[in-house]
Amino acid sequence: MERQGSRLRQPPRLQRSAARAMSVSASSVGRSSGPPQASSSFITAAASTGTHQLKIDSYSLTKSLPRGAHIKSSNFQAAGYSWYINYFPNGCGRLIKRARGYLSLQLVLDGAVAATAGSVMAQFTLSVINSAGLLERTTARKSPVHNLARGGAAGWWFFKYMSKADLESKFLDLKDDSFTLQCDVVIIDRFRAVKAAPFVEVPPPDLHRHLGELLFSGEASDVTLQAGGETFSAHRCVLAARSPVFKAKLLGSMKEGTSTTNCAIGIQDIEPRVLQAVLHFMYTDTLPEVSKEEEAAMSQHLLEAADRFSLQRLKLICEENLCGCIDTSSVVTTLVLAEQHSCQGLKEKCFEFLKSTGLNTLIATDGFNHLSTSCPAVLEELTSKLTLH
Repeated sequence: MERQGSRLRQPPRLQRSAARAMSVSASSVGRSSGPPQASSSFITAAASTGTHQLKIDSYSLTKSLPRGAHIKSSNFQAAGYSWYINYFPNGCGRLIKRARGYLSLQLVLDGAVAATAGSVMAQFTLSVINSAGLLERTTARKSPVHNLARGGAAGWWFFKYMSKADLESKFLDLKDDSFTLQCDVVIIDRFRAVKAAPFVEVPPPDLHRHLGELLFSGEASDVTLQAGGETFSAHRCVLAARSPVFKAKLLGSMKEGTSTTNCAIGIQDIEPRVLQAVLHFMYTDTLPEVSKEEEAAMSQHLLEAADRFSLQRLKLICEENLCGCIDTSSVVTTLVLAEQHSCQGLKEKCFEFLKSTGLNTLIATDGFNHLSTSCPAVLEELTSKLTLH
């Protein structure tokens, strides 16, 4: 490590300074209820440090300065910033009376640098170096972590660093009437939370992937679903587990002692692509991707199928999708669909849309007559809401 120091003479001279990188951290361990499980994380602070040594020569002469007067050191580089030290041999500032008989020092971040660097979070330690070149630990004075203000002279005061009596009796080099201070600077760059790497990495659940592959391959299938002239191989246990409607149809036949092999079920009034999407959801709990243009129409068909097979989660997914697809051309058909399948959230969303556009928008659509004949109660409810609005 390189170091720089300065000697307070007439004028002061810069000698040594240095900076290095460091990191400090705090860790935590948490446990949850149930079987013992441990996790750990760290809050780390990336930091850089610098050290500067300042030698005060002709100490006895510096004591002749008036109280509150100071000598400014030359600038030095530490922890990536430019600093200087103000040395007050007879106390300083508003604490002159309280600091009588003490040395005062101020570490200052160079104003020109501070104006461009923004706020700087720093901590400082001042110590005396003895004649053997070692730090006197008993003289170490550490500041709290301090956020230096943007621009101007910003730093930290050591108002009563050390009594002059202690300095002169213990640490003053009588031979050349001098003593040396060391200033350690720590700049905290940022805080961040880090999750500790686990000893065992458990992958996310992938049951849906395995069941999806089973559906795609058709292996071990024992049910055939027929719709629109197309057939789909499926598995009795999966369909029964996912849908109470299929459970009653498939497992009910087993109770009656009928054969459970090569079971074929015809599904009326459903398009093959819609049935395929329903099966995809039952096996993977996800929906197949469709184009943006097809999203609204597919969601309508799937909502009807979900209500038919008592797939409540699928029904809510479709209801949520349709809430984002409402426009002037689709609001009436969506409102009728919501009423027929008891989708209260979707129904309220349609009402909200019509409140913002007005009843004339509804009357101008082709579906107005259909709404008035198929769902007169909804039209009456809507008219009431618009009147109150």
